[in-house]
Amino acid sequence: MGHPIASIIHRIAPSDVRPCRLTDDRPIHAMIDVERRVVRGWRRLSTFLVRSRISCVGAFVACLFAAGKARAEEPRSPPIQLSPAVTAGVWVLAQLVPSPLLVAGSSHVGAGFRWQVTPVVYSFGVAAHPFRAFVVDPVARHSGAIELYLSPEWACCAPTGTTSWIGRAGSRLYLPLIGRGESLASSVGASYYRAGDSNGAAAEVGVYVLYGVFGLTLTVAPTLKRREVIGALTIRYF
Repeated sequence: MGHPIASIIHRIAPSDVRPCRLTDDRPIHAMIDVERRVVRGWRRLSTFLVRSRISCVGAFVACLFAAGKARAEEPRSPPIQLSPAVTAGVWVLAQLVPSPLLVAGSSHVGAGFRWQVTPVVYSFGVAAHPFRAFVVDPVARHSGAIELYLSPEWACCAPTGTTSWIGRAGSRLYLPLIGRGESLASSVGASYYRAGDSNGAAAEVGVYVLYGVFGLTLTVAPTLKRREVIGALTIRYF
């Protein structure tokens, strides 16, 4: 005698077995419809954003073009040109501004003034017009140059019976230190001086700032009595 469950299984014919099928597929169609709507909405939003961005870029480019064209059409005032006489007058006035001196001797301290004229400068720091005469812009000088100069000065407290005026002729070598010499430059030089009946040689070192307009120099002349050391605040425009 067999098992009851086994006998029941044997009695079921294969044709009686039917595959399972969902009787209601409406939720699936609803989900597919929502997905399609989301995709269509996203595509419309993307198209709108792209077209808006293109329109904004086009408008910005058009504004730049119109502004450039309007600026190009604006009348430009001609540059101011000075006559040679006015230029020479400005140069002379600039040279008349003296550099104040601090004069130190063996037993005293005094004051004085110094002027300078530069007949020749050779600038190896600029490519255009390396040779200059009299009118020398600071960039050509302090970017690296060699100059010949003439310098009259009045230094206080000369010995009794002698003049306080001194005439110098000398040369300097300028070397840039920071920013091609515009921020900081240095110089070394030597000169021959004449003070009344006495004459001799002097050595000099200096540093310069603010495009070479302002500087400090120290001149040492051991044989120049009572004015052996002279410090100067140099003020030079050309």
